[in-house]
Amino acid sequence: MVEEEELPASSGGAMGDTVVAVDGVSFRYFRRTIFESLSVTVGRGITGLLGPNGAGKSTLLSLLSTRRSPRTGTLDILGYNAGRRADREQIRRRLGYLAQRYPLVGSMKVLDTVIYAAWASGLGRRRCEVAANEAIERAEIADLALRRVRTLSGGQRQRVGVAAAIVHRPDLLLLDEPTAGLDPEVRMVMRRTLKQIAEQTAVVISTHLIEDVLALCDDVIVLDGGQVLFEGDTAELQRHATEAALAGDDARVAGSAMERGYAALLAASRGHEK
Repeated sequence: MVEEEELPASSGGAMGDTVVAVDGVSFRYFRRTIFESLSVTVGRGITGLLGPNGAGKSTLLSLLSTRRSPRTGTLDILGYNAGRRADREQIRRRLGYLAQRYPLVGSMKVLDTVIYAAWASGLGRRRCEVAANEAIERAEIADLALRRVRTLSGGQRQRVGVAAAIVHRPDLLLLDEPTAGLDPEVRMVMRRTLKQIAEQTAVVISTHLIEDVLALCDDVIVLDGGQVLFEGDTAELQRHATEAALAGDDARVAGSAMERGYAALLAASRGHEK
């Protein structure tokens, strides 16, 4: 096998502090309009895509991953224009993506799974095992390296997926519901892992869990029905949500001020009175 050129440590595009710029993007799935002139930006650190099921979070991640293309508008990712084929190739070399359902081969060992992911991401053969071991360490699953995937729990499999997504040290990591279905202890480990990854990599996390946003995210984009309800930092969302909760009838929605405010934000966007 011919050795591939090893990936550079950082992207060749001119990023600055903006890692992703979505401008006027429209997207339809069959006859259903998911986005109509969507515009958002993503910076460094961890950005949460918060919203209920069907809000458009997974669709936006698929657009950012270049697996889907918008009907209109532009996607600037890592300083590259996703509308150009040559630029998409550059984006994919510098991108890590973990879908909500990540397929794993049960008979493979964890180390071999991540080595394969390294090779598929373009790393040279001699570099793959070293990179895989580094990613496994970062995902805190070194003790599982020689285990067969079929013997792992759901949380352990999720962390194998994270290791596979970061093995080539991407500049941008996209994660779709990475903590969904995990028990509290495993969720805390996952959060710690993601915070460490975010020290070097911009991370975008799709979630419907407010506690994940509060624990993890620097910035938040709230989506509902393909519309942006809020875009800003986590502290600002907390203030906004608290004000919305105080303005409403707290007795009608149980939970923290953040949860009540979030519910009020969704209700207001749908034209209902809180």
